[in-house]
Amino acid sequence: MKPYLSVFFFILFSCVALTANAAHKPKNNSAVKDKGANSTVNTAEVCADDILYFAETLIGTRYRTAAANPLYGFDCSGFVSYVFKNFNFAVPRSSCEFISVGEKIKLEDALPGDIILFTGTSKKSRRIGHIGILVSNQNSEVTFIHSTSGKEHGVTITAMDDRYKRRFVQIIRLLKQNDEPQTATL
Repeated sequence: MKPYLSVFFFILFSCVALTANAAHKPKNNSAVKDKGANSTVNTAEVCADDILYFAETLIGTRYRTAAANPLYGFDCSGFVSYVFKNFNFAVPRSSCEFISVGEKIKLEDALPGDIILFTGTSKKSRRIGHIGILVSNQNSEVTFIHSTSGKEHGVTITAMDDRYKRRFVQIIRLLKQNDEPQTATL
């Protein structure tokens, strides 16, 4: 009877995994196509709203070290790479490798969808150890979505407080639409 249970749980787990992956695809997104064998996504057409909408569907997913799967959890770089890879961006898996991708942007010029890099929690090291995706940057108030091992212990949106300001390293821009001049709206 035990072999049948193993097969049953394997099939059950496979169905749950397929359902979870389908649930995390963006809805009503004309710029993003299903990633079938013959389809491609033009990353130049992906906008910050697409990225943030998808990222926000993952809020509440638990933190798990070295994980990049919504079924198990995310560490910070696993979360960011999972979100951007969903839109066919070629991004690294490790947070420290993000410093060498995209375009470096000043914090005051950062826009939603840009990637924000921080040091780790060690005060002795300036090595990149945490990353997130910028949600808002208005009136010197920065918020970002990330997977944290802190008290939220998962994917959440956080305001950049003094603790994060001390750890801030760089903003990285991958979204081509963020390079276009911004117009003020009234």
